[in-house]
Amino acid sequence: MWTAEVVLVCALNLLGRSASSFPPIEFTPTAPLGASRWVEAYVGPLDRKIYIITTTDSFQRLLQTGNRCGDIMAARKLASLLVHEEAHIRQGASEQAAYQAQLLTLTVLGAGIGSLPYMEVSRAMRHTLKRQQASPPLMAATRAP
Repeated sequence: MWTAEVVLVCALNLLGRSASSFPPIEFTPTAPLGASRWVEAYVGPLDRKIYIITTTDSFQRLLQTGNRCGDIMAARKLASLLVHEEAHIRQGASEQAAYQAQLLTLTVLGAGIGSLPYMEVSRAMRHTLKRQQASPPLMAATRAP
């Protein structure tokens, strides 16, 4: 069994990047309250850190692989999650734009249309966008004058 840090290095190596090239990254066993059941990573609303949920199927598969970075599809998905969350922090990307960056990353990494990670991310994107459409937008009164 590997550590969470080794799993992260697998994803970073696929991207050809270091952890320091990303906003701060932390591991957590749980999703925030009200999150989708498919959430695997998120941005902390106050601290702007990337949180990776360590109890997800993809993360657990990487932890338990007998080979370092042996589950390449799970590593590709984790790499794409980092790109998704980074897009929110660095570019202020909407969910749709962040998902598009994630799907592009999966394609570049060899897990394009038809692969399990691509299908999972596409499903999560549809679910998230539908959920956003169903919830009312923030009221203008919540903004500072």
